Amino acid sequence: MKTLTLLYTTLIITTFQSTVLTAPTSTKHKRWRHPGARRPVLSHSKNNPNDDPFHDYIAILSDEETRPWSEIFDEMGFSTEGSKKLTHSMGVGLGGKPTYNMTSYNVNGIKTFGKNLRAFTINMRESEAEGMDGNPSLASLEKTQMREWAFVRGSEKVLPSLPLAEQRARSFELRKRQDDMMWIQQGNAPWNLQRLSCEHKIDAKGRQPTDLTYHYRFDEATGNGVDVYVVDSGINVDHVEFQGRARMMFSYFGKLNDDVGHGTHCAGTIAALHYGVAKNVNIWGIKVGDSSGVNGEAIVAGIDAAITRHNQRKTQPGFMGSVISMSIGTAPPQQSDFMILQKAIQAGIHVSVAAMNSATDACNFSPGAFSQQIPIINVGASDIDDSRAPFSNFGKCVDIYAPGVSIVSTFNNNSTGIASLDGTSMACPAVTGIIADELVRNPKLRLDPAAMKKHILGKALKGVIKQDNVLTGSELMANNGFPGDPA
Repeated sequence: MKTLTLLYTTLIITTFQSTVLTAPTSTKHKRWRHPGARRPVLSHSKNNPNDDPFHDYIAILSDEETRPWSEIFDEMGFSTEGSKKLTHSMGVGLGGKPTYNMTSYNVNGIKTFGKNLRAFTINMRESEAEGMDGNPSLASLEKTQMREWAFVRGSEKVLPSLPLAEQRARSFELRKRQDDMMWIQQGNAPWNLQRLSCEHKIDAKGRQPTDLTYHYRFDEATGNGVDVYVVDSGINVDHVEFQGRARMMFSYFGKLNDDVGHGTHCAGTIAALHYGVAKNVNIWGIKVGDSSGVNGEAIVAGIDAAITRHNQRKTQPGFMGSVISMSIGTAPPQQSDFMILQKAIQAGIHVSVAAMNSATDACNFSPGAFSQQIPIINVGASDIDDSRAPFSNFGKCVDIYAPGVSIVSTFNNNSTGIASLDGTSMACPAVTGIIADELVRNPKLRLDPAAMKKHILGKALKGVIKQDNVLTGSELMANNGFPGDPA
């Protein structure tokens, strides 16, 4: 498949001069705040004018604020003289049509973005943010914070690829269920796929976790027609394992390539021919980070782009549902993460996130902490012995566990590359794949994330994850519903 071209020009956030900002006189309105959320300004000294540092902030407009940006900024005291309105095509889909267009309003260094959740970023002093907090046009104002990939640093092991001919062929054994549904057993699968399709702990029989000699059972139509949005570092769309089903849709950085490998690995666990749970889904890359890190505002813009495309797709023939997979997080919980994921849930998008890897309470991390408030599925990691992975976060905010140690999947080094990684990053896409599979089996759940979450947890294996003398919260192991164990 021909590689798609994305046109995007990065906007640079410049320093905003305090002389154009006037403190709002309107009263504060009720807004959502996570119990652990910090106010945007806490450290500067009102008695010391020199102790008033600059920070980057992200401001999200309230749903009631629908006026043009120029009116909003004029009211806030920002000069709009010389401002520029720029429209960027974010990707090209089937038939050459743009998959997403973003209109940015650049006003004296302020950068606007978003269609479903309107937001802007600005660099200003803490005292200026303090005067801005409480403006009735704003639903949220917080310092921007970099996120982290949810994989264990140093766990990467690049492995020898399968022969090219084998990667291009679907050489699996076709079988039938008792209800005459066609299903397939794969005999050269990684261990994590076998664990998702069997009832009992794996007997390795001397095999290594990275050996590709395990067995995976799945429906022939698994994930067919479902759109999965991988919010990550990008995807190596030329990898033969994706069979042309992977496309880059959005990048916040003006570049498409996966320079980390993380996004390609996660996408492979979701959808690769040999390493994926749901081998027929459409994969859409949402690039929100690169080798320098993960940008918080990029996550809001990227998920907003996914919502826009989902709203277009759900009225079209052949639409089977949408899933967001996000193996990224930070501490403490971030309001911007909550608000954009809430918008996605309200639009009918299903969401799977990683619990993160600090071996502590997952309720202290974003976005997994919000699993108790909105029906996203927060995924912890287990190993081949069904123990909670020693790095995995745990507690009541973890909904379910999935394999996350020595996970073999696609990588970014070449068109056939594979690697083994550890992390809740590797567990999250496994659940994403199961959601995609269930969307095909249960069309009535297509736009109902709350019911889907209940369904996924209901079919999980109960009492599997070992406590390891630490309260895990959930003991559920993700499962795709096949009875017994592979032959």
